[in-house]
Amino acid sequence: MRSRADLVAAFHRAMPDRVAQATDLWLGFEQGQAGNLPVLRRLLHTLKGEAHMLELAACGDLAELTETVIDAVRGGARPTQLTGDSLLGALEALGLLSASAGEAAPLDLGPVQETLRAAHAELTGAGAPAGEAAPPRAPATESALPPRFDPAAAPDPAAPPAALDAAAVGALLHEMQRLHGEREVLQRRLREAQRMLRALLVEIDPRGAAADRVAERITKTLGYGAEIERLLGAVRADWSSNEFAAGRALGELDEVVRRASVVRTERLLNQVSLAARSAARMLGKDVEVRVEGTGLLDAAVERRLEPALLHLVRNAVDHGIEPADVRARRGKPARGAVAVTVVQTDAAVRVEVKDDGGGVDFARLREVLAEAVPDVASLDDAELIPYLFAHGLTTTRSVGAISGRGVGLDVVAREVGALGGQVRVDSRPGLGTTILLVVPKSPHGEEVVPVTCGRFRCAVPTHAVHSVMLLEELLHTSDGPRVRLAGGPGVELVPLYALGAVLGDGGQPAPGDAALVLHHAAGLFAVSVDGYENPRLVALVRSEELPWSSPLVRGVAPTADGEAMLLLDVERVFAWARQAPREAPVRAAAAAPKREPLALVVEDAPVARELLSGILRAIGLRVEEASDGREGLARARAAPPDVVLTDLEMPYMNGLEMVAELRRTPALARVPVVVLTTQTAATHAENVAALRELGVRAVLSKQRFVEEELRRIVAESLGGA
Repeated sequence: MRSRADLVAAFHRAMPDRVAQATDLWLGFEQGQAGNLPVLRRLLHTLKGEAHMLELAACGDLAELTETVIDAVRGGARPTQLTGDSLLGALEALGLLSASAGEAAPLDLGPVQETLRAAHAELTGAGAPAGEAAPPRAPATESALPPRFDPAAAPDPAAPPAALDAAAVGALLHEMQRLHGEREVLQRRLREAQRMLRALLVEIDPRGAAADRVAERITKTLGYGAEIERLLGAVRADWSSNEFAAGRALGELDEVVRRASVVRTERLLNQVSLAARSAARMLGKDVEVRVEGTGLLDAAVERRLEPALLHLVRNAVDHGIEPADVRARRGKPARGAVAVTVVQTDAAVRVEVKDDGGGVDFARLREVLAEAVPDVASLDDAELIPYLFAHGLTTTRSVGAISGRGVGLDVVAREVGALGGQVRVDSRPGLGTTILLVVPKSPHGEEVVPVTCGRFRCAVPTHAVHSVMLLEELLHTSDGPRVRLAGGPGVELVPLYALGAVLGDGGQPAPGDAALVLHHAAGLFAVSVDGYENPRLVALVRSEELPWSSPLVRGVAPTADGEAMLLLDVERVFAWARQAPREAPVRAAAAAPKREPLALVVEDAPVARELLSGILRAIGLRVEEASDGREGLARARAAPPDVVLTDLEMPYMNGLEMVAELRRTPALARVPVVVLTTQTAATHAENVAALRELGVRAVLSKQRFVEEELRRIVAESLGGA
């Protein structure tokens, strides 16, 4: 049995983990995880019992007082800001008690205990706990503390942490073994081709050849040459397919391993909330801290993001929120507000830290920069923002517990920049500051298949690639070239396009070209390219961050030789490919054909867009497509259409906004517009009325879609009826 001294030492060693667990449980309860409360009470109850048994009275008494506050909440009392602050302060104090065990000067727990008693009195509506004198009542929150997360959106707290998927790893390793076996077969076929080549060289050696056998040797040589060419062509095709499949399997294996490192942002956000509250208590400021949203991050990203985010919230409380008397003079509420909002997109996590404080003190910043920056007085406030990221910069006049040491936004910029992210600052004097961090979910970038096509170096996402192939035979149909794709129950014919033609370089697919078979919502299609490489991960600059834009380009990746690789949007490549000029058929008459009317289909749902475009082409219209209102407006301005079909609810710019912009453009003000939507006049009367005012031809329901009705309305629109 261990001695009492050993047990006390073990108690203190375990305290940091217990405090961290208790902190996460309470912050999780604030997020709507009601099941955390009984677990937290059990933990405090155990800690209280152990402390009293080990004669650690200070720890035991503090744990017991903390437990009474938890019991009041369990009894139905609604927690407030004071409740959370008192509990988090008590947990910090418990950690400090263990950390300072054995020191001569005892820790002063009076303020912490008074805050706990005030919180208990506020929750119960009564005096202090039995046997205690009631302390002065602390300022109470006017409204109850709202949940910081939407419980419905928060990940399941009972879900197990990410783990390596052994079954997936096993399957991928089996696939790698199979591919390695395929390569052994290919090596044997290459050795056979080498043997045949040596035999060919013997046959064509003129030395010692009898004249009467020349014709026979020529025939045999031709046969050998043809067979060697066929064999090498087959090996080349199979080797390319094997190499691509091996690269893809390695990429999938990497993805399985990477998924095991993904973590939720909950722990990080709990630490952010705790840091902000702790800073407010330390500085004696009344601050409401709100954290909203959730997301998933690679663990490596989270490790770099944490110090940056903690610094920002402490800075917001210290520099941002003014003292109470200053806020009163400015007509602001006595309680300051710091809000942290997390929004996750497909590729990135956006974290916004916003306070309602005094904003950046630009006058003080000019004073600090006066010696180092010439003509700083002539710079406007926006031009001063970049200097906030300078190393060692501080506008604080004295060194305090949190600020004044010259460790500022340079830390944030360094950590976020190392992730390939961005930091943006918007500050308005007297109104507050907003700092936006945009970081990738993963530091690994995106896996792509690089391709070359004429003067362009491009890439497509690996997840969009069905297979790669060498074109041996092309089938020419009235709808353009097709290629046979073997697999599954039979042979499938898929449309084939020249990527060069889509990109503006022209050209037609030809036998011997490489081709990528790509997934699309409407099925499969193939594009011919000059060449391709194995899949690899690249770091991307997203298209919205570029100074220029192209509807076909989703991002740009730098290459090792200093050039750039364009990441293509497969869906839009498909839409543009079908509109690429085809080789004109032979015509009996030399007269120029009559111009077909041009229709613009604006629809974010690929299948619906495909359906509408097919109907319009079937009635003799040329069709251009767009996947949102912003792209639709740009296409309409570039090539005015004769009729527009548009959805209503779309990203970036909805149908109503796009039609309004069309009407404000003189060349497009009278173009007929037909709207198809899931909205109805009964539930969205305002939208329908607005569309009528803008002069749309018709508003059709997708739920009751009738093709003949659409054909009739389009025909009337083009006929001027």
